[in-house]
Amino acid sequence: MKMKKLHLPMCAVAVLLFCSFIKIKSDRDLPPLTHTGENIMACRVNGQVIIASENTSDMSNPSTVKFSSSSDNDLVYIGGVFVSPRYDIEISFRYADTLGVYPILDKYPYFGYFWDYTKAISPNDSNQFQPDRTHKGTITVSYNDGNIIAGMFAFDAVNRKGKVVHITDGRFDIVRH
Repeated sequence: MKMKKLHLPMCAVAVLLFCSFIKIKSDRDLPPLTHTGENIMACRVNGQVIIASENTSDMSNPSTVKFSSSSDNDLVYIGGVFVSPRYDIEISFRYADTLGVYPILDKYPYFGYFWDYTKAISPNDSNQFQPDRTHKGTITVSYNDGNIIAGMFAFDAVNRKGKVVHITDGRFDIVRH
């Protein structure tokens, strides 16, 4: 009788311990960090994984990524168009030929934009988000050979109505266009 009374609590502890090791995955995992010119940009938008890749074989979900720079002012532009759901993300910063961390702020040339086109066809006050004085972020350039740029990014942005979007776990590996 005493053994049965101990058995139930021990089983409950065992189940709880086992469940603590289960990793709950999102609908899609983020791609790994690379620096081989994969032409990919991915992140989490409020926890939801989104991926833009020019190397996709899914023709029903086309997407684009872009890396361009201007030699006269060292401005780097990185952007991704995500089709399902329909989001656009753009990041720009002044690159000084050194790997490292750069700010994403609310002013040129260090800016980040997020557009949510899931409920609107064109930009408006409710679907355009950008950093402000209290919502900021960073971009980390971990690789740049002049043709391929790779790294990570994260930022918070707000629309004119005060709604905040959190862009986290961002990564990019893009060939210059």
